[in-house]
Amino acid sequence: MSTRSQWHEIELPVPAMTVFNMLLSPKAIRGRWNNVSAVVTELDGVWVLAWGARESDPDYVSGARIKSFQAPKRVTMTYEYARSREGLLPFATGMTAEFAIKETAQGALVRVTQSGLPAGEEAYFQSCADGWRAALQGLGAILMPPQPQQPPARR
Repeated sequence: MSTRSQWHEIELPVPAMTVFNMLLSPKAIRGRWNNVSAVVTELDGVWVLAWGARESDPDYVSGARIKSFQAPKRVTMTYEYARSREGLLPFATGMTAEFAIKETAQGALVRVTQSGLPAGEEAYFQSCADGWRAALQGLGAILMPPQPQQPPARR
């Protein structure tokens, strides 16, 4: 089966360890993605997300096993389970995801790379892409301080 990959990144004005800890926190995942999540933060622990408009009937559920983590630089996962509302997706076992976190002069650069996505599953590919972008934007919203608003000019 032909596969493809995607990556998304964001630079955040916080230390790498802050980002690393948020990636492994179910409360933070739920807060930034608005998803249902479960994370067991140990080697061979699980990282499970359900996403979609309805929590009780999600569009997708994916489950991955944490294969390695190196604080505060990297979390690598191998998918073991994926389903849509229509049923099990047979391609889950070939997918991986990696969060790479690099220190920068301004804070940390976070890149998520998802590989092994089947080339013919466009709806799933786009749903994952939308989810990763929303996740990184949500992470940014939590970790970036709000910009002060300028008061209106008086005339």
